[in-house]
Amino acid sequence: MAEQPARRRVFFALWPDETTRRALVRATRTAVRRCGGRPTPPDNLHVTLAFLGPLTAPLLASVRRVPPLASPAFELVFDQLGHWRGSQALWISPSRVPAPLIELEAVLWDRLEAAGFERERRAYRPHVTVARKAKRVAEALPAVPWRVAELALVESKPGARHPRYEVLEVWPFEPVG
Repeated sequence: MAEQPARRRVFFALWPDETTRRALVRATRTAVRRCGGRPTPPDNLHVTLAFLGPLTAPLLASVRRVPPLASPAFELVFDQLGHWRGSQALWISPSRVPAPLIELEAVLWDRLEAAGFERERRAYRPHVTVARKAKRVAEALPAVPWRVAELALVESKPGARHPRYEVLEVWPFEPVG
């Protein structure tokens, strides 16, 4: 019986800097505590742009050739708390999604489709998952600004309680101004 090739679970994401990461944790601390769920480890906070799933080494190499994308840096302001009942996820999102993010997600998927990947069918909704196995809570949040300046390719590795995320590669955006 032939051995199955190793596969790595990867996704493209917006990866916050440490200051933004701390601000997201502070802004959602009370809601996460009240929801009764399992908090997302601070090092795992991110916004997924395209989840690709388990890839073999040759597919991963082709994915690494998809970017760089010519995107300007932009700001996201996270100010809404939400909950998905089916996945029991508590999340924070921007109430206004800037045009550069909408364009970035669309162009990234256009390039991934050209490389043989199937585009997500559901509408894109940028968010940061802050807790899993969570109940819905109503909580006013302070706005958290995030200056997004790069795209990351990230690998999800199994962990004891949570997956561990490792940034494999980063592509900086064009500076604004």
